[in-house]
Amino acid sequence: MDQSFVQNNSKEILNPSQEVMEELVEMVDQVAPLQQLPSYRPTRWALANTVLDQVDHITKGRAGSLMKFTSFLIIGGTCAVINLIIMAAYTHLFPVLVSPTFNSTFASLLGGELSLLVNFALNDRYTFHDAPGQNRPWYIRMCRFNLTGLVGLVLTSVIESILNSALHMNSLIAQAIAIIIVLFYNFFFHQFFTYRRVKTADVVA
Repeated sequence: MDQSFVQNNSKEILNPSQEVMEELVEMVDQVAPLQQLPSYRPTRWALANTVLDQVDHITKGRAGSLMKFTSFLIIGGTCAVINLIIMAAYTHLFPVLVSPTFNSTFASLLGGELSLLVNFALNDRYTFHDAPGQNRPWYIRMCRFNLTGLVGLVLTSVIESILNSALHMNSLIAQAIAIIIVLFYNFFFHQFFTYRRVKTADVVA
């Protein structure tokens, strides 16, 4: 009888129950509670960090993603203005070589490509500076960014054409809707393609 009692107690000591483990964890938390890291990169300003802490709490840890998206929007808007300035400058400063249509198309392509390069430089430096894909060489990141942006331009044109021709929507409204849709495509595709984690089996380091 005593031997079985000793065996049961020894088993309980060697294999503590779930309740005992929970009590131990609670005691450790009270002595040294775990610090939950913020999802965002803290700024130099205490007020901004306080606001981001509240956003992190409300969105359940998505303040970092919201910061990235906001940065992406601001840089994208700036590059859109740069695109328009380049187009306007080219069409006004350079003579018509073949036809006005060709001149306008070339100015659009030139402005689009140059603004894409500026877009990459700024987003690579600020928006996706901590992305896993930063391990790739800068020219690989630039090619991936440029490819995603060019696909986005094609998608914008296709969506605008469908909304305009099939649904008889106003051209400006159709263009605005297409830009908004492609904006989300660009942001998420940059995260999952342009700056995706480098696999160990990849040839490109």
